[in-house]
Amino acid sequence: MRILVANRGEIAVRIIRACRELGIESVAVYSDVDRTQPHVLAADLAVGIGPAPARESYLNQDAILAAARHVGAGAVHPGYGFLAENAGFARAVEAVGLVWIGPPPEAIELLGSKTAARELAVRAGVPIVPGTEPLAGAEEAVSFARSVGFRSS
Repeated sequence: MRILVANRGEIAVRIIRACRELGIESVAVYSDVDRTQPHVLAADLAVGIGPAPARESYLNQDAILAAARHVGAGAVHPGYGFLAENAGFARAVEAVGLVWIGPPPEAIELLGSKTAARELAVRAGVPIVPGTEPLAGAEEAVSFARSVGFRSS
């Protein structure tokens, strides 16, 4: 198995280290300015994915998928940030026959909305911080604030 780490920096280094401990080959991706960064040097293989701006490299889904195909990766680990919370990218990884190492796309979508995530926690019986349901407007917000003891000066 060969895992492409679709991220950079310390999180990528940690994932690469875990791969090594498990006997799994790791592949780093890098932008043009990151080719000598620790995550690139730590990986078994490395593939350039574009110019320095993240939108043109680390957020470029097509470039990352092409890199995975190019090196024969069997899985993609997104790290955190960048594409880790992008359900569409998770689906794209799976659609090209790669394993997505992360939460299922449906979970990413559900937990991407604070309101939906809170409702899910309540239904599951998970303790939550006291708060309100979504409020209709400023008057409702002021009323709630007063009901919990907030006073303006």
